[in-house]
Amino acid sequence: MSELIKVGGRSSLLSRIQIFSVIKALQEKNNTKEFLPVFRESAGDKDLKTPLWQFAGQGIFTKDLQEDLLNKKIDIVIHSWKDMDLRERNETILVPILPREDVRDVLLFKRNKWISAPTDITILTSSPRREHHIRDFIKSYFPTPINSFEVKIESVRGNIQTRLRKYLDHENGGILVAKAALDRILGFDDYENQIPELREVKQLIRETINLSLFMVMPSSIFPSAPAQGALCAEIRKEDKHLESLLREITDANAELTANEERKILSRYGGGCHQKIGVSVLTRGYGKITFVRGETEDGKTLFSKELSDTPNLKFDRSEVWPPNAKMAARQRERLTYSIPKDVDVFVSRGYAFPLDLSVNPTNQILWSAGLSTWKDLALRGFWVNGTCDGLGESEPPMIDLLLGRKTNFIKLTHVDSDKINSIYPVIPTYFVSAPEIPVPFDTSKIKVAYWRSGSEFDIVTKRFPELLNVIHFVGPGSTFKKIKQTIGEEANTKRVFVSLSFDSWVERYIRP
Repeated sequence: MSELIKVGGRSSLLSRIQIFSVIKALQEKNNTKEFLPVFRESAGDKDLKTPLWQFAGQGIFTKDLQEDLLNKKIDIVIHSWKDMDLRERNETILVPILPREDVRDVLLFKRNKWISAPTDITILTSSPRREHHIRDFIKSYFPTPINSFEVKIESVRGNIQTRLRKYLDHENGGILVAKAALDRILGFDDYENQIPELREVKQLIRETINLSLFMVMPSSIFPSAPAQGALCAEIRKEDKHLESLLREITDANAELTANEERKILSRYGGGCHQKIGVSVLTRGYGKITFVRGETEDGKTLFSKELSDTPNLKFDRSEVWPPNAKMAARQRERLTYSIPKDVDVFVSRGYAFPLDLSVNPTNQILWSAGLSTWKDLALRGFWVNGTCDGLGESEPPMIDLLLGRKTNFIKLTHVDSDKINSIYPVIPTYFVSAPEIPVPFDTSKIKVAYWRSGSEFDIVTKRFPELLNVIHFVGPGSTFKKIKQTIGEEANTKRVFVSLSFDSWVERYIRP
């Protein structure tokens, strides 16, 4: 085997960063071999006018490189996995490589349009999936009043810097891009002498972000292109030695999630012309799958699924809260004090005081879930992103975008679990104990859904026998708390996650 291995890919800045990242990882494992980068333009890089969906099935970013691979001009091709079609390959194989970047999309929106918004807004994107998602998203998650403006979509093509310049030159609105692209460029510091324009593009991205407000789009309702943020290497089938080398830098989680997303998309035909997003997340409590979009025959897709859930059913008389309806609790606002210029994490809409304001130019506003985001948007606040109902342990991962570390404080109720909270807690309201019906026969209760750690503490302290039932809870600090209380031996059999109370009722409670 030759000691010189040619690693090829597209000539765009982002592609070169990806190739150099792979070469660095390979060299760390194989310091006796030499890896030579080879770059070339693809058909998709040359034609910047035709919308991507019109090239469906043509492999416009991959075909030229695959021909070079089969003609042995290069030995390995590095691809953005989302660009790869779903067909079976006869002469080559794909090998997943490196950890996956953030799968989410990010919206950049000009600050001056936020201050003096027109009566319509234009979003730049060439993706049918993003166009399909963004129209409904703006209505519910953009702040009042711009959530009611007419939404126009304009196609934009080119590498990341070309698209950002078109966005800056445009009079109105925002642009949707893969967050992984921005993160990869901003976070890359190697091989600067071989990428002469890297510093300039980083500066362009930083200036663009400084002129913009951003939103990180939630995977549950804005799932990404399958395999977005993941890389794969393509090699000739006979080159088993190269497959062995590449397998040394395979990331198991990236392989699992990207393959699963592509498998789901294949049910609907695949291709960048599809209006379908699929995001698969793996967590300690299971695998979460979000699918949303519209098929070619007009069928609406919208699902949220959690794997490894128990096969159980209960009558409404057997559950807490009584009759499978959230127990009422009274709230009362408290006096509060918040440090200046901190970033704000909001657990529930009510936790954000009526007299509090957040400056979107220098503070981040993050919500625990989508209902909280909606509440804040309705009040006119720009929300940067959300934990998507998966608990505050879901990291925002926005330090690269910000150019600084986040400094969150958490607004919540006075009895919130401070021990398991990731952020410093500032109580802004008091919440009463949940109303318990009289009489309440605990001997009939087989299962409970807890919406907070305080509810769990209050009810199980009064009725300790309820500690012995099956427990469901949303992912996050309450899940952690209940597992700790129940004990390690029991919690794997009696403590489960449900993505929401409504999905729990639908899944486990008999009509």
